[in-house]
Amino acid sequence: MRTHLWRAVIVAASATSLLSRAAAHDLWLVPPASAKPNEKAVVSAVSGTKFPNGDHAPDPSKFAKRIVVAPDGTVSEADAGGMNDKAGLLTWTPAKDGVYAVAVQTVPRILKLDAEAFNDYLVSDGLPHIYRLRAKEKSLDQPSIERYSKSPKALVRVGDGKGGDPCKPLGLPLEIVPLTNPFGCKAGDALKVRVLFDGKALADANLGWDHPGDGQDPAGTVRTDAKGEAMVPIARTGLMTIRLTHMTRPKTKDYEWESFWTTLTFRIPE
Repeated sequence: MRTHLWRAVIVAASATSLLSRAAAHDLWLVPPASAKPNEKAVVSAVSGTKFPNGDHAPDPSKFAKRIVVAPDGTVSEADAGGMNDKAGLLTWTPAKDGVYAVAVQTVPRILKLDAEAFNDYLVSDGLPHIYRLRAKEKSLDQPSIERYSKSPKALVRVGDGKGGDPCKPLGLPLEIVPLTNPFGCKAGDALKVRVLFDGKALADANLGWDHPGDGQDPAGTVRTDAKGEAMVPIARTGLMTIRLTHMTRPKTKDYEWESFWTTLTFRIPE
């Protein structure tokens, strides 16, 4: 379960007992360690709680969208390359050097939780505004019906990595957009990012970041400012991901809440 410092504040401020839940599964697109022009590139779609290790293999053929954006801005569809033991495989053949963006969108699903599990989910995934709303409405004892979908993204450096714009938004429902090139970062730097929801800056979004081996808890968290921007520290080279959950309340006849999940994954050059 993802734990944050403000959890103790929320619990102390309410008389509600929050029970632990099974950790939510993020969806990551893990870029290859290397990729070359005119050779098949493979990105692994991994679902789990301990980045970058998967608990099961998502079927890439069932994703609603599989997007590849080339350095020249050309958009194509990644192939569903099947599954191995713990990952779904997305493949394409890059035609030139540069930075490619790969993203998917999942088909929305419905999730029903009892009151305690939903409250705990809100706290552990950085959604205290929804918890406070339920507390204000005196509905903390009510179960939830939620629709959720995920739109992870990976940045892939092909060949010399020159060319392409890793800072260009792809138009995902929820998206973490780097404002500087992460492939120009080194350990000790900070990467400035912006969060977009429906194309607009999302303020007060709770970003978390992970490196391999960090376990279920994030290495750190930060809230976006009024412009939807935040600085994420680069602790070391190699694989890294940034993640976020955002929730709205459409109150349709089929579900009351809707959550959007996203991750941004890349490799800081060694």
